Amino acid sequence: MVTVNDKILEVRANKFRRENGIGNENAIDFEKLLRSLDVLTYFRPLNGEFSGMALKTKNSNFMLVNTCHSVGRQHFTIGHELYHLFIQQGFSFQMCKAGKFDKKDREEYNADIFSSYFLMPEAGIMKQIPEEELAWGAEISLATIIKLEQYFGVSRTALLIRLNKIGLLRSDYSQYKKDIKKSAVEHGYSTLLYNATDKEAPIVVGNYGTKAKELFDKDKISESHYHSLMFDIGIDVDDPNIDEDGKEI
Repeated sequence: MVTVNDKILEVRANKFRRENGIGNENAIDFEKLLRSLDVLTYFRPLNGEFSGMALKTKNSNFMLVNTCHSVGRQHFTIGHELYHLFIQQGFSFQMCKAGKFDKKDREEYNADIFSSYFLMPEAGIMKQIPEEELAWGAEISLATIIKLEQYFGVSRTALLIRLNKIGLLRSDYSQYKKDIKKSAVEHGYSTLLYNATDKEAPIVVGNYGTKAKELFDKDKISESHYHSLMFDIGIDVDDPNIDEDGKEI
């Protein structure tokens, strides 16, 4: 078995992009990707430091994403869990703390490195940076930092780690870690990327509802159980908010 290193993980991340029709310069449409891969994904608040969870069975893949974290961190968690589900050999289950880059847990570290490469490919990063900021002795501006994190949909921390690994940052880049939301607003961007979504209703991406309805239609579960399953994902079957013409109210 080949010993996996960072360069191999970068190759695998780029290959995974190609296999899923994502160019090496493009940002990822996460919902579209999860649906395409048929990964049943549940976005909901989790206790503690856990960022998410991945579960792989013979016939299905399941992912849990912690909405107590910012949207940018949630995206990084998705990339992390995709490593477990589609790249790691012999994987079955893992509760994760994505973004720690902890080498003591090799597969968790690999998942973080893979997510970093997968979400922020070097070719895509370089395309977004003005040439004058790539010149010898130049420095990447805060405006470019914000443009990059907004384009790739990642947190400031994840982006800075990636830029530093490529060698595009000076040794001290602490100034970029201050007033993150404020700096985004001052440059004309929304702060949605930096906000948690735990106050919103849980979201399910995948065929959860279809499977629940199928079980009910086949008399595998009772009507009350079906309603309970749907209510768990924020859908009240008895009050769907649809008028007599079939339009949402």
